[in-house]
Amino acid sequence: MDALERYARAGLELAGEDVSDIDIAVIRAADTAYGPALAALDAADLADVMPETDLDPSRAPRPL
Repeated sequence: MDALERYARAGLELAGEDVSDIDIAVIRAADTAYGPALAALDAADLADVMPETDLDPSRAPRPL
């Protein structure tokens, strides 16, 4: 059992969910697909990026 599996099992079991090997396989597949992009986003320096003003997720983005 590696760190990813321990983390996933602990979190799901804490939430009261039964964890199967299939659940772990799905989590591994998602981590393989999205992990590198999420790690790059986490490492990115976003200090100079302007925040979006008047964010309303129920509407389409407005042109500037």
